Amino acid sequence: MKVGIITWWRNNYGSILQALALQQKLNQYNDLQYEIICQFGKKATSVDNFFDKIKSVGLAETCKRVFWKVAFKGLRLRNKKMQQFVDKNLKVSNPQYNEHDIADSNKYYDTYICGSDQIWNPDLVPTDSMYWLPFVEKGKNKIAYAPSLGVSTVTEKQKEQIKTNLSSFKAVSCRESSGAITINQIIGEKKCEAVLDPTMLIERKFWDTISENKIYNEKYIFAYMLRGTAKQRKYIEKLAREKNLKIVSIPFLDYEKIDLYDLKFGDYKLWDADPAEFISAIRHAEYVFCDSFHCIVFSILYHRPFFVFPKVGADGKIKESQISRMKDLLELTGIKNRILFENIVADLDAEINWDNSDREIQKARSDSEQYLEQALFM
Repeated sequence: MKVGIITWWRNNYGSILQALALQQKLNQYNDLQYEIICQFGKKATSVDNFFDKIKSVGLAETCKRVFWKVAFKGLRLRNKKMQQFVDKNLKVSNPQYNEHDIADSNKYYDTYICGSDQIWNPDLVPTDSMYWLPFVEKGKNKIAYAPSLGVSTVTEKQKEQIKTNLSSFKAVSCRESSGAITINQIIGEKKCEAVLDPTMLIERKFWDTISENKIYNEKYIFAYMLRGTAKQRKYIEKLAREKNLKIVSIPFLDYEKIDLYDLKFGDYKLWDADPAEFISAIRHAEYVFCDSFHCIVFSILYHRPFFVFPKVGADGKIKESQISRMKDLLELTGIKNRILFENIVADLDAEINWDNSDREIQKARSDSEQYLEQALFM
């Protein structure tokens, strides 16, 4: 069986690691050939990608993102190291496709998988995009593994398109239970299952092998703020002083909303971390503060006390749909009271029942493996 997967697989730590995780899982199956479909230039800084960004977000926004990618030596090194990690670890197709010619990939694959990550978020990509597999020829298997819908409401037009998209899928799943409920309401049947993000689908021992190097010997708080605010960062600084801990940060993570306080935030700035070093920074931290889904995932896998700030949009306002992603993950693992809304204080001494969390993950992992194997082989 030849399997092609379409997902996001570069520029972002979570995107790269979820793609690697699903690849690792599929590698365990005999008689299955697998690769990620290259739906944009293999090199993040390619001319093709520059013009693709102009089409999707406009010239001004594209130029702003390019500026922040090259403005600091640390950012240039980060992009280089992330590219090196992708080149070394991900199996990506040689042919490169776009929305207009991706149907040509049908001559290579028997089965298609879309997911994971927020590839089904209608605020980010259209509901008639390649990520819903409309280009796949009739008779070929179409499987969704843990794509995230990423929103709590969709328009009537989007509902119609989604229902049409999924009518020809062999198996449908979503990363969050709230997303699965929304999709089932749209299609009018309980066809969509909630399954684990690929990073939790594989055992922790795999992540151990790529994150064993300890970057800092001092005790520290790891702050991973995709966006966030200066106020939130100052709160982390206050806690660090009280606990006599250093702060390790990765500055300027989201080019859509740069908070200049990042320039002074953190005792150690891990500018040029690759995905393995991102995991290591979490693995060896005393505490983790973040507004990132995948940072929460690895905090849970490595039993690190963590706290979550609700993610804000480019306009600085809290995005309710992003909170639901975090809540679903915490509910799945039986972990409560870790989201820090305004005026809520972090109880650094609050215990987490990691044994219970591990049991819940193992149960969900078994269910998710069963879903994937049935979708592929039955």
